[in-house]
Amino acid sequence: MKQIFINDHNLTEEEIQYEVVRVKALMFNSNEEILLAHNNNTYQFPGGHHKTEESLEKTLSREIKEETGIDISINNGPYLLIKTYDTNYFNSNKKVCNKIYYYRLFTDKSPDKSKTNYDELERKTDFNLLYIKFEELENFLNNSLENGSIDKKIAREMFLAIKEYNNLYL
Repeated sequence: MKQIFINDHNLTEEEIQYEVVRVKALMFNSNEEILLAHNNNTYQFPGGHHKTEESLEKTLSREIKEETGIDISINNGPYLLIKTYDTNYFNSNKKVCNKIYYYRLFTDKSPDKSKTNYDELERKTDFNLLYIKFEELENFLNNSLENGSIDKKIAREMFLAIKEYNNLYL
């Protein structure tokens, strides 16, 4: 598994006040489409926060079910870890190490909103899902950056995840 470190503020491990661990999935179907979530005014890959009592794979399976309504088994480990050091994580004024583990998944099961379990923020910000052709993803993200429909930090991480996916699997 490749690791990428983003430390724009040159923080040391000693300065970090807490750690956040999340999992994300590049979810493909047989039409070579990838599933994206749109929530809280940004696009992102499906996934979410890790609970310490869960394995990363269990967390990803739970998060995929909560966000898409799709039951899926995770049979492989992550292909990428992006570790970001941030001085003001979500405007908290806290110095945080944010670890995101990226997986690739394949399923032709369709999202089923009747089986989702959105958290309060996801409900308040109109959580939506959409498929786009994988070959169009980078242009889609660039256009989203231009029109402000994606968070710049999230876009940066998504581009890194796509690049590593392409290096490994295409």
